[in-house]
Amino acid sequence: MKPGARVAILGGGIAGLSSAHFLLKAGMQPVILEASSQLGGLGTYFVHDGAFLDRFYHIMCDSDRDLLALIAELGLSHSVLFDESRMGFHIGGKLYPLNSASDLLGFGALSFVNRLRVGAAGLWLRLFSKEDRALDNITASDWLQRHFGKSPCERIWIPLLRAKFGDDWQKVPAYWMWSRLIREKGSSKEMKGYLNGGYRQLAETLRESIVNRGGEVKLNAPVTAIGSNGGRIWLEHNGKREDFAAAVSTLPLPLLAGIARDDLAAHTPLPGLRYQGVINVVILSRKQLQPYYWTAIVDPQIPFQGLVETTNLLPVEWCGGHHLIYLMNYCPADSAIYRMTDDELRGAALNSLATLYPEFPKTDVEAVYVFRAPHVEPLWTTGYLDRKPAPRVGATGLYLCTTAQAYPRANAWNTSVSLAQATVQAMMDDISKA
Repeated sequence: MKPGARVAILGGGIAGLSSAHFLLKAGMQPVILEASSQLGGLGTYFVHDGAFLDRFYHIMCDSDRDLLALIAELGLSHSVLFDESRMGFHIGGKLYPLNSASDLLGFGALSFVNRLRVGAAGLWLRLFSKEDRALDNITASDWLQRHFGKSPCERIWIPLLRAKFGDDWQKVPAYWMWSRLIREKGSSKEMKGYLNGGYRQLAETLRESIVNRGGEVKLNAPVTAIGSNGGRIWLEHNGKREDFAAAVSTLPLPLLAGIARDDLAAHTPLPGLRYQGVINVVILSRKQLQPYYWTAIVDPQIPFQGLVETTNLLPVEWCGGHHLIYLMNYCPADSAIYRMTDDELRGAALNSLATLYPEFPKTDVEAVYVFRAPHVEPLWTTGYLDRKPAPRVGATGLYLCTTAQAYPRANAWNTSVSLAQATVQAMMDDISKA
């Protein structure tokens, strides 16, 4: 492969856009092929009263170095707002604040002794816990019970794990849980950030930069087949076949396996990997619902696991003057709730709000939108490090930059940018050895 060679990128989410950005810096010519009419993947948007709003809620942490470096490189740092976020916890029919030591001491869902233990364990983890690959072979439930105790686990952690992973909650590795706690709870204050204009702003700025530097971006271009031929890659989209020096796939592995041909069909890793999807019901309100950015919900009568009110962190002026409330459920795409109609989910969301916040009038609701995504992240199971895909598929010219490689890091935009850097570097290393 020579400098300036064309490299296909399957998918125009943040992983694909970042891969194109770094390929251009390495002297290659990327061609993004996005199946839909929008760039951004889970960062796509909808329009309400002329305002561009995120379909799925996203945040940045102040520790997201790779994402923040990319934003700075694109000249968008001035559009980033960081602020301290606040958390609520709905359990036993009550809403508790959970943001400080005094909040924890008043957390009536646990006994006083268990509140002290949870606080001490959380402090110890922040100060002394180190990354340990052995956590990959320990279940999250066992690890949490060891640190926080049996009663807090049964009352708090296991319901949250069950809500997030369904029947697979007992298989989730402690390594995944450790990474989540360290990323979002690793500092004394929980700082979260947003980009003015949402992730649409980042995606469009990347697109403009990629095109201006000689790359290509094709929308409505689903890849229907991909194979290898003499070390090169061929693929089919929009009824035609194109050849490329190499390719980067950001697709979920089962989707890639479904279109892989020739040698790729035999070498595509983990074709049967199971994924969690997500349902997001977005409620546009005329007024603030409650004071917390994120509220965990532990209530079997509520069909949602959490509530995020993004406008408790970012200005409502950035959202067309609307208060944005997201109710989410992480679930497989073949689950009963995922298959509910939009009207059924709208009704469930409004009924849930009425149950959780009886004083909140439905008349303050201006609009309700429903969005789904079938492949948010894999269902992680113990021992995943031994199965984690390499950047390159066998000895072919196909490289991977997917959420299946994110583990144990959080499935976040920062991780996608980091993976894109690693994938492009792996490609460049292979070129130098050829």
